[in-house]
Amino acid sequence: MWGPRAIAFDARGNVYVTDTGNKRVQEFDPEGNFIAQWGGGGVIEGYMDEPVGIATDAQGNFYVADTWNRRVQKFDAAFGYLKEWAISGWESQSIVNKPYVAVDRQANLVYVTDPEGYRVLVFDTEGTFRATFGQYGNDNKSFALPNGVAVDGQGNVYVADADNHRILIFARVE
Repeated sequence: MWGPRAIAFDARGNVYVTDTGNKRVQEFDPEGNFIAQWGGGGVIEGYMDEPVGIATDAQGNFYVADTWNRRVQKFDAAFGYLKEWAISGWESQSIVNKPYVAVDRQANLVYVTDPEGYRVLVFDTEGTFRATFGQYGNDNKSFALPNGVAVDGQGNVYVADADNHRILIFARVE
């Protein structure tokens, strides 16, 4: 691997890793044995350029933050391409522009960080824009560099605000 950034698990316990520098996603079994890989450098469906964040939904679909192609790609449980949607942002190829993805499995919402835009974008699982929150700052609703994101079982959204050295917790977007 070259610059692995994020991991996700499927229902069987297999591990999926965004192998960012190699522009692909790799799958391993629970013991760490290689199973498969997808992607490769490119702009067409299923190919990637700087994949960073990865997450799964309740149906086993995968969402990948395809950073330098400025899109989120959605794949089925067998990693077959389903769709993509553009991200207004992610324009920089800087070292800090590393967006992550999380899925609220109960509400079917996809949370995507926009580190250099100081915000979190929210979509439904079909890619329809639902909301955004955050701006530059250090109060309890602002970010200096939001990158990591996770959603707990109750739908609370946790955002790693790297340059403010903290984790912020938000209620689910309704």
